Amino acid sequence: MLKVMALVWLCITVAGTGLFGQDQIRLKSGEVLDGTVVKYDEGSATLTFKFDKGTLGYGQADLVEVRMKERPGVEEGRKALADGRMEDVILAWKGPVNEFVGINNPWVLECAAGLGQAYLAQGKVADAETLYGRMKKSYSSGPPALRAEVGLAEATAGRDLDGLLQKLKGLEGQLKEGVRPLREDREALAEYYFARGEAYEKKGDPKKALEDFLRVSVLYPEPPSLGKRAEKKVEALRQANKDLVTD
Repeated sequence: MLKVMALVWLCITVAGTGLFGQDQIRLKSGEVLDGTVVKYDEGSATLTFKFDKGTLGYGQADLVEVRMKERPGVEEGRKALADGRMEDVILAWKGPVNEFVGINNPWVLECAAGLGQAYLAQGKVADAETLYGRMKKSYSSGPPALRAEVGLAEATAGRDLDGLLQKLKGLEGQLKEGVRPLREDREALAEYYFARGEAYEKKGDPKKALEDFLRVSVLYPEPPSLGKRAEKKVEALRQANKDLVTD
């Protein structure tokens, strides 16, 4: 029985991430189309979709859901981010992000937020701020908007850790925690707590940093690259602080 349930869950997960070979869009009219997402134009908020009837543009207002197979470089960038190889993250994810940022899709959002983190780690603050600004413009509400706000807070705070923590505190009203938060809420929570954990770590408060990294690694380990980074942060903090415990 457990094997059957696991197989069903795997099928649902794979279908949800668009790994069956074709992209798929669902329109507000109820129509579902299989084909290929060609690009997303941020200026006109239009998704270009190629399918058996031709290539057409669909406005954001017409779309209910966009499922996309992962593009080349996505998995490589995910591994690079988990390993802290930020230059490789930029090389792998810059192209897909430039093509598809604005689409509310799990891996697109993972790449966009992760690319911003890679820019910040490389000291490319202006690039990070520009990217998060694009995200904020394209994702005006909901969990994707929160992810953009968290990134902008990090990019604009500079070395002002107290200022960053205040900005993050101001976003707490957008957090949606609960018994079973939706995936996009979990991913937004992960990025929020990881950002706060890093701020506490840099500020010299390993206990609060550990608590936030544990939240990510245990409660909100998606996107997977961020979950793995959080695990490594937890391990490093415990190695450096043998007597460190959480409440």
